[in-house]
Amino acid sequence: MPEEINPLLTFILDTVAIPKSEAQEIVASFQHKKLNKGEFLVRENQISDDYFYLEKGLMRTFLYDLEGHEITTDFFVENNIVFDVTCFFNRVRSEVNVQAVTECTGYRISYEELNALFHNKHAFRDFGRAVLVKGFIASKKRSYAMINKTAEERYRGLLTTNPKILKYAQLKHIASYLGVTDSTLSRLRRNLQ
Repeated sequence: MPEEINPLLTFILDTVAIPKSEAQEIVASFQHKKLNKGEFLVRENQISDDYFYLEKGLMRTFLYDLEGHEITTDFFVENNIVFDVTCFFNRVRSEVNVQAVTECTGYRISYEELNALFHNKHAFRDFGRAVLVKGFIASKKRSYAMINKTAEERYRGLLTTNPKILKYAQLKHIASYLGVTDSTLSRLRRNLQ
């Protein structure tokens, strides 16, 4: 029977050019973790200790606006690192909630363990930098799209790049992520069918 390939190992090797043996040592520092649908990786006002590689499932980040409405700020599909960057690295209380939209599985490492890897494994520093750059670029693209793309263009983009979000996320969460009302999202969906 062939050896099962660890998806975190594949993700690391696809992200940064390092020897497989070194990537395997890094993977050994992570622990497998399961989140049930609706469970939180981090809640607002908590200090997060989870740097999480999402192997399977769908997660979202949200916060509350001044009127108490949930606003979804990001979705995470499989094969992504999920964590609240500011909270995790600055060791401050989170301003957002990170929640499993579906049952999720993946691998986590604590802040202390992650820092030990950063100090002891040069290749892991390169990996961490690549993950942060990818996240920063995605955040900038999203910010720009909220300014220079129509609601329909943002919806079409989501259809193209992340159809899983449309399949599993609640419509009100998708609407807030796109910056539109529920009724506008319904109209966009009707128009594109």
